[in-house]
Amino acid sequence: MRARLDRPLKLTFVALAIGGIPFPSGADAQDAAAFYRGRTVQAVVGYPPGSTFELYLRVFIRHANKHIPGNPTVIVQHMPGAGSLTATSYLASVAPKDGSVFGMPNPVNTIEPLLDPQRTKFDPRAFNWIGSLNAEISTCSFWAKDLKSIDDMRKREMTVGSTGPASGSTIDAKVLGELLNLKIKVVTGYRALTDIKLAAERGEVDGFCGLVVSTLKTDYAEDFKTGRLSVPVQMGLAKHSDLPNVPNAFDLVSKEDDRQLFRLIFGPWSYGRPLFAPPGVPADRVVALRAAFKATMADPEFLAETKKLNMEVRPTAGEEISPLIEAILNTPEPVLARARTLLGVANR
Repeated sequence: MRARLDRPLKLTFVALAIGGIPFPSGADAQDAAAFYRGRTVQAVVGYPPGSTFELYLRVFIRHANKHIPGNPTVIVQHMPGAGSLTATSYLASVAPKDGSVFGMPNPVNTIEPLLDPQRTKFDPRAFNWIGSLNAEISTCSFWAKDLKSIDDMRKREMTVGSTGPASGSTIDAKVLGELLNLKIKVVTGYRALTDIKLAAERGEVDGFCGLVVSTLKTDYAEDFKTGRLSVPVQMGLAKHSDLPNVPNAFDLVSKEDDRQLFRLIFGPWSYGRPLFAPPGVPADRVVALRAAFKATMADPEFLAETKKLNMEVRPTAGEEISPLIEAILNTPEPVLARARTLLGVANR
C-alpha cells in the first residue's frame, strides 16, 4: 500500500520533556569545563560509515561541541558488529567512565539483557542517558514487485536480509512473522542495510524489516516515491503521521500477550536515536552533556541543517528514557520466554 511520502517531506520537531533537563550549576559547569577543555571526546556509533545512525550522530556533534563546557573536539568512532551490540557492550564495560566517550546504539540493544542474559551482561538502567534525537517507527520494506500490501505478504514466503542475529532487521522480521502468522526467512550476514538494498535489487532477497521511517525519508525517499520500494506495514505503538495509509501491525493483533510481545520488541524505537555515556561517569559531566543535548536540540543552526537534510527530529530527554526502559524491563516472564524461543535464544 502506498503512503503519502510522495508529498513534500516535512521536518517534525516535538520537544518531549526536554524542559526538565537541569543545567549545570556554576561550580559543576566550571568542573566540567576544566575537564573538557582541550580534550578530544569520542562519539561511538555501532555501524559502518554510511548508516543513518552515523548521520544523526555526525549532525549532532557538529553543533553539540559548542554547547559542552570547555568546547572539546568530538570525533566519531565506528565500532560495527552484531547490530551495534559490540559498541553497546564496549560502552557498558570497557570505555573510559570519565565523560570522554559517549555513543549512539541501536535502541533494540537495550532489551538484549532480557532476551539473552547469559550472553549480554550490561544493565541498560545503569547507562547515563543523555537524550534521544528522534522517536522512531519501524517498517518492513520490499523491492520485490509482488509485495505491496499485507495481503501480498500473506501469499508466499518472504526472504529478508539482516545485519546480524541480534540486529533490529532480524528481530523485527521474526517477531512480525510470529504476530501476523507470516512466513519470513531471514538471511543474516550483510554488513549494512545498504548492502541488503543492493541484494534486493539483484533479486537475492525481497527486502528487509527494521527500516525506520527517518531512514526511509533520508536514504530511501527516491526509491519510495518512484514505487521501486514498497512499505506494506509499519510497527509502532502508534502510526507515523507520514504513513497514515500503511497498516500498523500493533492494530492487527488483539491478544494481550501478543501486544506485550509487540511492546517488548518495538517499544525501544520510542527512543530511537539514543545517546548515552557509560555507567559511572561523574554526575557533573552527565549534567553538562544533558544540558548540551538540550541546547543543541534548540540550536537554530542544528535545526536548519536537519531540515535541509530532511532529518526527522523528535527529541526525548535523557531522564525520560530511563522510565521507558524500566517499563520494558517489567515485561512478564512468559512473554520473555516466548520471545527467547522465537529468536532462538533458548536454544543457544
